[in-house]
Amino acid sequence: MNKEMKAFVAAVAVMGIMRFTLDRFGVPKEIVKYFSMTAVIFVGTVYFAIATVTHKERLKASYLLVMPYMIIEVLALGYTWATGNQTIFHAEEYSFGTSIGPHTIGHFVGGLTWEPLTLFLLMEIIWFVYTRVRGTRRGIDRPNPSRL
Repeated sequence: MNKEMKAFVAAVAVMGIMRFTLDRFGVPKEIVKYFSMTAVIFVGTVYFAIATVTHKERLKASYLLVMPYMIIEVLALGYTWATGNQTIFHAEEYSFGTSIGPHTIGHFVGGLTWEPLTLFLLMEIIWFVYTRVRGTRRGIDRPNPSRL
């Protein structure tokens, strides 16, 4: 894992811990919601879509970006499940009306399957657009006037 990936993994984890801590200390959810792991992951998604060279590297990056998110989500939901103390992680707008059990299991399964694969797909789209725009600016995709 390179230093950039370590920084993003740490940033996602720190943001999640801050979110949980602020929530447990009674900071209003209207404020806590702005401490977003998703926002950090999105920035990492754009960065690694452009900074990585191969599809395999982007797939690896997508899993590594989701892992700290999934771990913190599952631990925070597990806390709610075990203690009965509501946290922002199981707020109605995030749980889609499910009970704590399915919500926790859903994050665990999603964190290993569709969430990183969705990030990978998004990285691939960003990479594709970026390489096409960059290629056009450099004249790579322009027709050669001597052949006309």
